[in-house]
Amino acid sequence: MRVNPFAVAFLEVAMALPIAGAWRVASAQVSRVDALGATARSNPADPQAALDFGRALRRAGRPGEAIAELRRGIGLGGAHGDTLAALGWEVARVQGDRHDFFQMLGACRVIGGRAEKVSPALAAERHACAADAHLVRERATEALSETAQALALDPQSYEAKVAEGRAEDLELDVGKSEGALRAAIAIRPDGVDAHLLLGRLLVKVGRKDEGIAELRRAVSLDPDGPESLYELGMALAPSAESTSLLERSTRERPLFADAWLELGGQELAAGRVTEAKRAAEAAVRDDGKSVAPRVLLGKVALADSRYDDALKQGDEALKILANSAPAELLVADANAKKGDIDRALEAYQQAWGLDRGDPTPLVHAAEACHAAGRDTSARAYGVKVTAEFPQWAPGWAVFGDALAARGEQAAARDAYAKALSTKGPIDRDAVQKKLAALH
Repeated sequence: MRVNPFAVAFLEVAMALPIAGAWRVASAQVSRVDALGATARSNPADPQAALDFGRALRRAGRPGEAIAELRRGIGLGGAHGDTLAALGWEVARVQGDRHDFFQMLGACRVIGGRAEKVSPALAAERHACAADAHLVRERATEALSETAQALALDPQSYEAKVAEGRAEDLELDVGKSEGALRAAIAIRPDGVDAHLLLGRLLVKVGRKDEGIAELRRAVSLDPDGPESLYELGMALAPSAESTSLLERSTRERPLFADAWLELGGQELAAGRVTEAKRAAEAAVRDDGKSVAPRVLLGKVALADSRYDDALKQGDEALKILANSAPAELLVADANAKKGDIDRALEAYQQAWGLDRGDPTPLVHAAEACHAAGRDTSARAYGVKVTAEFPQWAPGWAVFGDALAARGEQAAARDAYAKALSTKGPIDRDAVQKKLAALH
């Protein structure tokens, strides 16, 4: 077996890379990875087998193993042409997944081999890849410069048009972004990335039905793609189909914190505390240094009446980010459940001060005061939340509770009626009964 000299250094580095997380969950993706790994081991001189195995490892969220296998494939004597270029692209994508701009840019520059003089099409691929690298740092101007060079060399470069669409989205130019992505689809109708990105864009700008159609197309083209499953699941949330898609996404990529977070949030909202806890714990394993997984795990503990555990998770989240409104809200809720109303109100005030766009701290503060028999304070919070968020039904509902408890029946009737005519998650049957009970 002949080895390309330029790959030797790559192989040495790859062998030193750490293996991704030791824990694994049984899944269809793991089974496919194992099968492709067996094929690669049975055909050690086949670059295509190495490409397939390396790509599967990357998609499964195992970057260290992926890059080692891909670089092994690059070093095989039989690696040339499209396969060699595809191996290089996958190495670059692994580095992009790691948000390592310099390593990704270096990988882009040697796509297809180290020769400086390459075909226009291959040169275009290198520029398109460099554009993706700049997008890792959210540098749209630099990315668009690279896509312009790529398209000058090869106007039919699918990857360049996709990168252009991403860059224009970053520049907040929806029209140009959509145009570039539709051009990419015209070049390669079965290309998953363009459908995925177009769907995400359309959902984001309020064209939800069109966006969902594009995301469904992406899933139909790549039924096991964790990103496509996740994006479609997000677009359809909350729903049973969304939960199913997110579960599939986490099976395909066991280390996928965003998917676990969304799945856990939906399970918790549906009252499935055990399933929510499993998702929250998976998110913490994957990304224990971020606030959101800790907050979700704390919310699960609250739902399970484990108030000290909830408080612990809130404190851990605040150690990660001291000015986190969701973490302060979790601490407040935990203290309220423990009966420490004064500490709870202090934390509610802190959470409100950190995020004036979220009515939840005011609503929860009013609820906590009402539960503690402090209806004068509950009324004050009710006045505040309904003034700040006049179309938020939970604020009117808790305001009605405080007013009713103080004997202000006419005002309570008005508040409950407002709750029923505005938007937001409330128990409408319960509010209707409270309204009917007032004389």
